[in-house]
Amino acid sequence: MSSSAEAPRPWRPSGVVSLLTDYGLADPYVGIVKGVLWRDAPRLRAVVDLTHAVAPGDVAGAAFLLERSWASFPAGTVHVAIVDPGVGTERALLLVEARGHVFLAPDNGLLAPLVASEPLVVVRRVGTRAPVRGPSTTFDGRDRCAPLAARLVEGDPPATFGEPLARGGWVPLELVAPRRAADGSIEAEVVHVDRFGNLVTNVPFVWLAEARADWRARWSCRAAGRTLPLVRTYGEARAGTALALSNAYDRMELAIRGGNAQQELGLGRGARVRFVPAGAEAAETKSKRKPARRDPKTQKRQR
Repeated sequence: MSSSAEAPRPWRPSGVVSLLTDYGLADPYVGIVKGVLWRDAPRLRAVVDLTHAVAPGDVAGAAFLLERSWASFPAGTVHVAIVDPGVGTERALLLVEARGHVFLAPDNGLLAPLVASEPLVVVRRVGTRAPVRGPSTTFDGRDRCAPLAARLVEGDPPATFGEPLARGGWVPLELVAPRRAADGSIEAEVVHVDRFGNLVTNVPFVWLAEARADWRARWSCRAAGRTLPLVRTYGEARAGTALALSNAYDRMELAIRGGNAQQELGLGRGARVRFVPAGAEAAETKSKRKPARRDPKTQKRQR
């Protein structure tokens, strides 16, 4: 991560805002936030709904989806992420600058994975110069986030609204990282379940690929007492087959061809799975088949 003294890339807004929230669509909250954006930002070109289906208060889930999605947007996008169990409290709002994008979210760990993944990033705590509309006790999306995002769309530089923070000056997010075991296998965790029931793990695809074309043949996946083959596409497996593959997030995913892996494997967020290299699998199988060695001193003579 860059030091707070480094100058970020000059802010050039594209007129695009992305929204990620846990508001759902049953209430008018999302529409109200969009209304403020359109009212306050004449240069606004588009508001993109990244998702509003984050589980209520699920900061870790929101952090994963944002960190895996934002790079698909053009530079100059303002990303507003609102999953905020601490709304109305003294918790701060953060403005983060990375690769020509700006991110606005509560300081509750939501932006921590993104900050950790970017080598050049500037993190600011939003100060008193930021616009506030309304009481700001239960609906900061409307009263603080949308007005500030509108100012950014209109061209106000992020530096206008807060001073850079020193490293570690924001709330971290405790996440379980994938781990390489002594036998070469990778211990992983399911971090997201999509609407198809696919189980997304925290293992980056590159951990298995290692620049080799035969990576699928070199690995298998162990989950729910089953061994799953690795494939390139869902279509490579027969209907109903449990499998593992690299998904759109560049993470390893467990799926059922034409089915729901969450239901059929009985796994969900937090479930542990293993990716096993062929050598370790063979050694494990050999160890299970090898008969126990008898101690000749205790072995009875057969007559």
